[in-house]
Amino acid sequence: MVEMRLPPAFKGFNRLLRLNLESVRIAPSALKKLISKCPMLEYMDLYNLDCDIEEFDIDAPNLKSFSYFGSFYSICFKNASHLAKMSVSLGDINVLDYDMFEDYEIFDPYECDRNVIEVLGQLSSLESDSGFLQFLARGGVPRKFPINLNHLTDLCLSFLHFDRMAEVMCALCLIRSSPNLQSLKIISLETFGVNMKATQYLKAQQKHEIPLGCLKIVKICWFSGMEPEMEFVKLLLSAATVLRKLEINYVYAAETEKGSKTFKELLSFSRASAKAQIIFQDRCSIT
Repeated sequence: MVEMRLPPAFKGFNRLLRLNLESVRIAPSALKKLISKCPMLEYMDLYNLDCDIEEFDIDAPNLKSFSYFGSFYSICFKNASHLAKMSVSLGDINVLDYDMFEDYEIFDPYECDRNVIEVLGQLSSLESDSGFLQFLARGGVPRKFPINLNHLTDLCLSFLHFDRMAEVMCALCLIRSSPNLQSLKIISLETFGVNMKATQYLKAQQKHEIPLGCLKIVKICWFSGMEPEMEFVKLLLSAATVLRKLEINYVYAAETEKGSKTFKELLSFSRASAKAQIIFQDRCSIT
């Protein structure tokens, strides 16, 4: 861990385009000052900072790509109208009562989170993990966001717990709010018990229209074949009218009895796209 301190007379880096900080100890006020004093900044990568960030304000008018691995309570992009790609990993913050979540027609997020939703609406690419889904779900999970994420074409959700209602609902909210989504990748976490509420919720969603008219490629890694996962796949297949490829990376050997049974069940699901190809592999590649 390297400690970074800004001199009192720090005037910034007027021509800096990329900021990459990893395993750095820095005061929150110094980080905020550093970012604001780099007006030409286009790419920002922050990993494992020792910073005690609670309220993270980003003022970067030319920022195009933002990657963050760590934790924060709130984040606000005060000036980031050019931001198109974002990757956020917060880990498992695990602060929610997952079984208490229901559909909300009226969405009332925390004030500090409204800005994040607005920023999502301008992204073309989003990578997030279960912690970020929990972050988005703090104010309740609507069927869809108040704005469409019309620019979002590539979505990756890492370490999704299919046995947690809040995460499943927020994942579907993101998907349902992204009418132009073309590529979806999910890295699942193996569940050791079946959450019947999550399963029933996913079954119920198959009765509602989900706009997936542009989705062409789906990849699910570390797929274990548990009931909520199977219902999620069934939902996607029934709604993606131009789907070309569904790739499943199974955690067990495909030639085992369990693997063979899972594959046959997947093949039996109805497909909205006649060109949809299901590829079943017994390896856990996440690339």
